Amino acid sequence: MKRKDIFYKDKEELTQPLTHITGEISDPTLKFIDELYGAADVLSIENAKKHQRVLFVLAVSGTLLTMFFLLYDEAELHGLILACLVMIVFLFIIRKIADNSEYHRKYIEYRVLAETLRIQFFLSVAGVQRQVVEILPWFIKQSLPWIESVLKTVPKMQNPEKNPILNFWILDQKSYRGSALVNAENKKYTDNRTANVVLVITILAYIFTLGFEIYVYTQTPGNLNINAVRAILKIVVGTMSAIALFTSSYYGKMSLTYTINDHKRMIELYNYVESEITKNGESEEIIVFLARESLIENSTWYSYQTKNKPDLVF
Repeated sequence: MKRKDIFYKDKEELTQPLTHITGEISDPTLKFIDELYGAADVLSIENAKKHQRVLFVLAVSGTLLTMFFLLYDEAELHGLILACLVMIVFLFIIRKIADNSEYHRKYIEYRVLAETLRIQFFLSVAGVQRQVVEILPWFIKQSLPWIESVLKTVPKMQNPEKNPILNFWILDQKSYRGSALVNAENKKYTDNRTANVVLVITILAYIFTLGFEIYVYTQTPGNLNINAVRAILKIVVGTMSAIALFTSSYYGKMSLTYTINDHKRMIELYNYVESEITKNGESEEIIVFLARESLIENSTWYSYQTKNKPDLVF
């Protein structure tokens, strides 16, 4: 089944209410755009949640696999080798389910469609006859031709009225970007803090290990169980590696650095457009400029998100 047909099938099977760009809509063209947007938005959010759950399960499973093998090897808990086998099988099953369900693909592609339709809605409200499909970035046209096909079904408004979009589009989206930036920065802070704690504990463990080996080499340990101490130190260092594995396989799949930079750039773009509108009014030129830049940002987001497919973590 073609991706366009899959989207319409998913749209028809939706049971939860659609989201809306705005409240009361009387124009039939705007209603058509809003309905398509609402379906793409809800489907993208649903698949994003499922994708995040898959990433979390894969990261936890990979970390547990690492810990089980570490304890099997260093603590000589030989029965854990069976647990390792179970975790490996579980990892492959989860990965297979994720691939077949296409959570990641639907999440990012439906998000591109939703944001493109939102921009079309704003252009139509502003009375701009230029269609989004006419200024769609080449990257999206080549990578996601089915989205261009959907956009071509959107009719042009007949006798459109020009409505102000400063508050409706620019200020509203700038506020959203500000909130999203804080959220992304909080996740980045958690990731960095965890990495720093792991690094400090690992360095301290290595220093302690060096001191212990010097002590064993120069002194008579007496009744001290040297091998047990060495096993504990190896487990500590291995545990830190397992935690680092979890954060890299979970937070690393969020492209937080790229996302943070995107939000900052878009906030600056909205500030620039707001300034231009304040000085020169809402000309069609500045509105189309904002639409074009927003579409480019949308394609950039899609580009780096394609790298975040769920992977097996060992």
